[in-house]
Amino acid sequence: MVNSTLMVIDPSITHPEIASFNKIVRHCPFPCTYHLPAMSSMDSISRTLSNSCGLIILGSAASVHDQSDWQSKLGSILDKAIKFDLPILGICFGHQFIAHQLGGKVEYLWKKDKKIGTRKVHVRSSSLIKSNKTYNLIYSHQEGVVMCPDDFYVSAYSEMVNIEAINHNSKAIWGFQAHVEASSSFAHRNGISDAKYNSVKEDGSSIMKSFFDKI
Repeated sequence: MVNSTLMVIDPSITHPEIASFNKIVRHCPFPCTYHLPAMSSMDSISRTLSNSCGLIILGSAASVHDQSDWQSKLGSILDKAIKFDLPILGICFGHQFIAHQLGGKVEYLWKKDKKIGTRKVHVRSSSLIKSNKTYNLIYSHQEGVVMCPDDFYVSAYSEMVNIEAINHNSKAIWGFQAHVEASSSFAHRNGISDAKYNSVKEDGSSIMKSFFDKI
């Protein structure tokens, strides 16, 4: 792992999440690479994947149902990462994309209304989080996973969302609907106050650390 890097894929279609990537870099114990497939190209991902020690797919305003060319190519990258047995974490869109790509179901949750804020997420003991715990996390989404893919189970829930997180039965693949990586910039852009962000940021960082520890 010494010469490997953590690949961070930002599927943004309007606003690159540079601040969230920088936050990941500050907390990650090994080098990270940043890739912007929807707004740039897939070339850097294809060149870097074989030297990666893990994969994170961030959020996006895109829908997994868009059937865009970059999503098709990202699906192939995800399949390769799974074959390489890389630890994988999907966040918001990334969580939905993993579920959709592997045979789960993603739908609008509130008649296409977008919900933004913070909520209590009840995490069950799993291969990522070793004991039952409730986290306060930032969310911003319209769609959500409504059916797990085969070989996955639901590892977190909330009063708003039945499937807050998914966990593969045997592989190091996890997804979280909430923005566990959220930066202060992301919070501000979504109307979340500094006080509210400061009250929840450590919970998100704790989950991110659990993922780093699995690499």
